[in-house]
Amino acid sequence: MKNHFIGIMTGTSVDAIDIAELFINKEECKLLNAQSFQFPEKMRNKILEISRNKAVHDNFQISSLSDELAYIYAESIDAFIYESNIDRECINAVGIHGQTISHKPDEINPSSIQIGNGEIVAKETGLIIVSDFRSADILAGGQGAPLAPLFHNRFFGKKDTTRAVINIGGIANISVFGSNLMGYDIGPGNVLMDSWSREKISVDYDENGHWAETGCLHQKLFDNLMKEEFIRRNPPKSSGTDYFNIDWIKEKLSQIDDHIIDADIQRTLTEFTAAIIAEAINNANDLKQVAISGGGSKNKLLMDLIKKNVSSEIVTTDFWGMHPDWVEAAGFAYLAYLRMNDISVDMSTITGSKGGIKLGNIQRPN
Repeated sequence: MKNHFIGIMTGTSVDAIDIAELFINKEECKLLNAQSFQFPEKMRNKILEISRNKAVHDNFQISSLSDELAYIYAESIDAFIYESNIDRECINAVGIHGQTISHKPDEINPSSIQIGNGEIVAKETGLIIVSDFRSADILAGGQGAPLAPLFHNRFFGKKDTTRAVINIGGIANISVFGSNLMGYDIGPGNVLMDSWSREKISVDYDENGHWAETGCLHQKLFDNLMKEEFIRRNPPKSSGTDYFNIDWIKEKLSQIDDHIIDADIQRTLTEFTAAIIAEAINNANDLKQVAISGGGSKNKLLMDLIKKNVSSEIVTTDFWGMHPDWVEAAGFAYLAYLRMNDISVDMSTITGSKGGIKLGNIQRPN
């Protein structure tokens, strides 16, 4: 065994296919290579359309999209291996999170759907694929997410210091690690700001919060957003962009009598996102250091608003040894390592599941 693992993450923001290669054994865990690939625009639009819709999904449509995405994953993996000059024989396995379409862990029949057919990826690349990481946790009574705290603790953990990593993707999640390990989904990360930007100014995201900076906080709307039940709920908890999306924003706006200009709405969504992240930091005891990863780490206004509302030291994860862009993909390389080594994990303080669980299903390139 060469102890080389690849991880792939396409987050809820649907902004890129991030791929990372790690060397992992019992003693070491280090990043070797990382690269980002763009979604074909047509595929990205299909994913955004289906994953931002509360309606019942068509199973055939999901299956077809899953197969289509698998071929894109396979092409990206092959390109990554070629461009990074990686010896295929050194790769133990590839961990693929898949693209989340629906996440409903609190239903009578809980489910979480990630597309990206692992069998096709295994066949096309000739590599062992580990995918479908959430199902085992949900079957054990858990939320199925977030899974990142396991990796955050391994890579960023420091003896005798309580630290936290907050990933701000479409959804924001927190990992707190020190004497204990815990984590949960805070709520919307980039998804509300991105959704409003696409709806009103036809751009995928508000770069550095520049548009939001032209607006003013609308206190009545902000107060209404802060009443959201998910934000007030105690962990374990997780959510997705099939819940927090443009429809959610419009529903909250419909509850406000005032006419609010678009830039003020964008500012208020940014302030709301910062407020719930700051609240999560402040609710964690004895938290001296916090590192931010994900696309939200690049939004200067959002970062400034978070820093203004906390006493903890806020940095980005590159200060702790890994660029914010690669943390999530690296996490799934680590989860592939755990599964390939038949290691069970206790997710009870993160997702609320019971007992030791082996996360992920293995697909071999027969």
